[in-house]
Amino acid sequence: MELLDWLFVILLSLAIFTSIFILISGIGWITEYQKLNKVSAMKPSKKHMRAWLRYRLNLTDKVSKYRNNVIFAVIFSILFAGGSYYIRYYQSTSLTIKDSENVVQGYFIVQELEKYLTELPTTTNEKKVQNTIYDLSSRLVSYGSNVPEPRLGKDEKLVLKQLYTRMKQLGINLAGLSIEQLKIKEVNSGYLKDIKRTQDAQEQVFAQFKVDKSALQQE
Repeated sequence: MELLDWLFVILLSLAIFTSIFILISGIGWITEYQKLNKVSAMKPSKKHMRAWLRYRLNLTDKVSKYRNNVIFAVIFSILFAGGSYYIRYYQSTSLTIKDSENVVQGYFIVQELEKYLTELPTTTNEKKVQNTIYDLSSRLVSYGSNVPEPRLGKDEKLVLKQLYTRMKQLGINLAGLSIEQLKIKEVNSGYLKDIKRTQDAQEQVFAQFKVDKSALQQE
């Protein structure tokens, strides 16, 4: 498990533990408070007054102790539960290391494919270009064959799955074409449009996960 997974488990366990502690302390608080009320209602004789006061003071201390335990336990329980909730929320709205690599590598590969397809009609080294396009397409298929992290939210999974599907399909289609086919104007234009649709899907992922695209362009 990743560090955040361990932290989530620890915080959730602590939240459960403090909740149990609240229950036990709460029962103790109520029990001792009821005893204190009964004792306070008593009218001891002068002979037993000192023992009664001592017992009453002891009950008062116990009630205060249980009350303080409940108050502090509630505070810590809220902190632990809030921390575990935030970690789970962060995991459901953020890209994992693996998904980040898939998205980033896919971004650069699609850019390269767009460049080679655009320059294809004027290239003088067709064999090298075809090998490069095939290599890039195969890598795109590899990155697009992944599935989104299961812990992601519904919307996050959807946009990421759509991108992976487009990446994979684009890579499969390009890898199966010869350089002669790709040089046909209609075919070339069609795949440039497919690349544009894939880039649109990338933009949706960047927006959903708040990826700084300008930082990628500087690499």
